[in-house]
Amino acid sequence: MQNNTELVTKVAYMYYIDNLPQSKIASLLNISNSTVSRLIQTARDRGIVKIEIQTLNTRCYSLEKPLKEKFHIEEAIVVPSYSAIEENILKVLGEAGMNYLKQNIQEGMTVAFSMGKTLSEVANCLEVEEKVDCNIVPITGGLGQVKSELHSNDICRRIADKFGGTAYPLYAPAIVGNEELKNAIITDPMIQSVFKMGLNADITVVGVGNVTDSTFIDLGIISKEEAKIMENDGVIGDIGSWFFDKKGNILNLDIHKRVVGPDFSKLSEQSKVVLISGTNEKKEVIKAALQGNWVDVLITCENVAQYLLE
Repeated sequence: MQNNTELVTKVAYMYYIDNLPQSKIASLLNISNSTVSRLIQTARDRGIVKIEIQTLNTRCYSLEKPLKEKFHIEEAIVVPSYSAIEENILKVLGEAGMNYLKQNIQEGMTVAFSMGKTLSEVANCLEVEEKVDCNIVPITGGLGQVKSELHSNDICRRIADKFGGTAYPLYAPAIVGNEELKNAIITDPMIQSVFKMGLNADITVVGVGNVTDSTFIDLGIISKEEAKIMENDGVIGDIGSWFFDKKGNILNLDIHKRVVGPDFSKLSEQSKVVLISGTNEKKEVIKAALQGNWVDVLITCENVAQYLLE
């Protein structure tokens, strides 16, 4: 029997709605069990069948207070780890980040963002019922043709659009080729203005990157070879484009002379830093950021929270 949309739909209906076992469907339609199984998967792949799980438990409250006490942070938000797939974990973190922003951003506030997959997911998830007149600024340069949705400028633009606020882009790459070029760029009055807004932001939302598997490498800003050299120099990851060791100490590195963005140590003195990050690959970097006292609010997943509390 031909594998067409009608057959795929029929098999899907018999399996999901009539609750018939695959062997019974095979018998009724005179096809093999393997064909039934393949048609059921095809129905999901084509979007004929969409499975939605209503999760009643959206917070792991029992882990939040111990995290606050252990790392002396203002707030911890922990979401359940129902999935082991990175894409799904980032979506859940994005929703948690979205909810935090909706509850905390007020009229006239300035909110700053770094870059990366998790913050891009926050922008994707964001839905605002009532507009908020706010200022959205990047804390690192955000130009590039590769995966533009991960760049800080694009993240800020999408979030500002949804809030009904104003985005102030940084028209420069995140990291430039040499210190002289950086110094020339940051003398521009518009760049200085965005720097000043970032340093005085009410809230700064960041992710963290693993030095050998980070957004910088995905975007081609640094090479794998350069990342390996930094790892050998003691770098474990970055926060807001500033690289630190396993104890959270921002290191004295040549690359920091080429970062187009305000000094993160100065920024964190003025602003409430909200770190949104999860997945097992990031757990050591998250731990280091907490030990360095760079974080005021942590939004993470259950598995990472349990690791941090071990």
